[in-house]
Amino acid sequence: MPVKALYTPSRSLAVANRFIEMSKRDSRPLTLMKLLKIVYFAHGWHLALWKQDPLIDDIIEAWKFGPVAPSIYHSFKEYGSSDITDFGREVDITRMEFVQPVLEATATLEAFLSKIWEVYGPMTAFQLSELTHQRGTPWYKVWFDEKGCERKGAAIPDDLIYEYFKNKLAPEEPVAERTSPETNQSAGI
Repeated sequence: MPVKALYTPSRSLAVANRFIEMSKRDSRPLTLMKLLKIVYFAHGWHLALWKQDPLIDDIIEAWKFGPVAPSIYHSFKEYGSSDITDFGREVDITRMEFVQPVLEATATLEAFLSKIWEVYGPMTAFQLSELTHQRGTPWYKVWFDEKGCERKGAAIPDDLIYEYFKNKLAPEEPVAERTSPETNQSAGI
């Protein structure tokens, strides 16, 4: 009988580390607020393009300054508003040591993440935050319409994020014909 692994790397932290790698490669500063927003946009577009297939394993929450993946926030909160200078790490309980989660990305997923970085990477954290705070966004609906501002950790459901980003797709991009980026099949990105 096979033994189930006790440690599974955080997909959220691995995605965050991939964007940190891109920021270092391009010498483009990356703060925690900016990282949180870029991961959120990547997750949203991933849900829309690949039929509700989540990119990260966090539940996105509505916080005062926008959508947040809590595990990413807690991994990098020590940076405050300063630039992130190192990769996120977590404890591998099977080896009792810190490890850096690395994203096992197919060519399609890598192309997708590169496109997200190309579009959102040049923006400031505040520009990205403004995009998430617009009326009708998933954050806005949970924060204001559902009174998420009155409770800590108000979840932004993936279904709400999916619908928002799906509605932003061009009409000639039918979601149903897309395949998972994990299969390395073209998805037209």
